[in-house]
Amino acid sequence: MNDARNPVKSVQTSLEIVETIKKHDEIGVTELAEEVGLTKGTVHCHLATLENDGYVVNTNGRYRLGLRFVDIAHHVRRRVPIYDIVTEEVEKLAEKSGELTLFTVEEQREGVCLYKASGENAVQTELYVGYRNELHHTAVGKAILAFKSQEEIDEILAEMDLQSLTDETITDERELREELEEIRKRGLAYNRGETIPGLVGVGAPIRDHDDDVHGAIAIIGPTSRMNDRLDEFSEMLNHAVNVIEINATSL
Repeated sequence: MNDARNPVKSVQTSLEIVETIKKHDEIGVTELAEEVGLTKGTVHCHLATLENDGYVVNTNGRYRLGLRFVDIAHHVRRRVPIYDIVTEEVEKLAEKSGELTLFTVEEQREGVCLYKASGENAVQTELYVGYRNELHHTAVGKAILAFKSQEEIDEILAEMDLQSLTDETITDERELREELEEIRKRGLAYNRGETIPGLVGVGAPIRDHDDDVHGAIAIIGPTSRMNDRLDEFSEMLNHAVNVIEINATSL
């Protein structure tokens, strides 16, 4: 992620306050001031401005994020032209597979979940719409990364910190590059316990006629079920991607 050359301190403070409220769901001024390291007076001024514009709500001295963010999220999500086409197929995948399915796009070198659906046997994870993940350890992230240009891959890997989340996470750049090459050959990416132990994911990129990557979709489930049906789920993904890419040509 690029650092701003001339960051506006007051804007940074407001954003830090918003992020802190998000983390706590709701919080009082004193707790908030202590956590962000500012005076209560300064924090209260920021809160008053945010409240006036509907970004936070004050209930008996406890602040929570306002529904104004839902409106913003709606408009941000609508800028993805294939959103409606993809979400319909993601829902179908969840129903057919019985597992957790999702649609992720890349922004600022991270994968951002834009949609998820749960089949009848879907596992419960912390994943939610808007959740951000590094690209190197998820099926959708690797599917997106693998089909970028070599120049883009080089730039991303140069900035990326290949942190380990589990014993299976790829943390060696050379190994990751070899994995990306394999993904390009087979058209599918796998996450075998690299993010959460015991969870397997299979992901596929969504591309346009110029081979530009618009995101990726995936099916995720426990190792015990996924390994037995991996070929079946891979076929489901390929079919869904084919439908999405054909329908997207008319947009």
